[in-house]
Amino acid sequence: MQIYLTGGASELPALPPGLGCALADPDPEGNAVPAFPGRERVLLLGGVLRPERAAAFAGACRRQGFSAVLADFDRPSALNVLRFCDALLRQGVRPILPEESWVSGCGAELLISSAVSGGALEERLREALERCPALCLDLERLRHRFHLPCPDGQGEPIPPEVLEAHLSKGGEGGFSRELMCRALPLEEGDESGLILYDDRETLCEKVRLAASLGVRRGFVLWPEWGAEDAAAALEAANNGKDPAITG
Repeated sequence: MQIYLTGGASELPALPPGLGCALADPDPEGNAVPAFPGRERVLLLGGVLRPERAAAFAGACRRQGFSAVLADFDRPSALNVLRFCDALLRQGVRPILPEESWVSGCGAELLISSAVSGGALEERLREALERCPALCLDLERLRHRFHLPCPDGQGEPIPPEVLEAHLSKGGEGGFSRELMCRALPLEEGDESGLILYDDRETLCEKVRLAASLGVRRGFVLWPEWGAEDAAAALEAANNGKDPAITG
């Protein structure tokens, strides 16, 4: 399983050995200077999908050393997704799509989030692998507060400093094997609550699980996660072995 640190090419810190990068700001159709040469590189792409430009776009990606494109388009049609993916695949560039855009038979790898607040992460991964064996994981850093009872399972994101303030009062919370995150109970007056959050240890647990199931890639967003977190995730994914991505 390959791990990528994700962010702008001009913003990312020095990368530990073996870590790939997913870059947000190079222009693959212009004269962008290649960043982080010699590493597995994925291009991040968003906005409006224009499938008629995909062939030229794929050729430019190959020339500049991008082996895959992670594309998060604004509500693309299924037909346009199929045309876009076909154009990339014809030139050996792998498309990666979030599940909101992914279409059965498109040939793209499927990206899902690791942040779950109900059910079990392992079950979600197994179900996703049945849909698409070429599965990728968005290693989203969970940091949500839930008011109990919470029938809809929807929490509210909280900033890091709020989490740190709660941790300073009540310890780190227990580890949820089902959700693969930490759970910190809250008691404030007559109200009960819960904070679900990730740290480096839970990140590594999620990566170990994903790697054991055959998940192909994991994306770690910077600065939400640091380079040291990404390096720990890479070690967890590969048990000290060099990662190998083919095709």
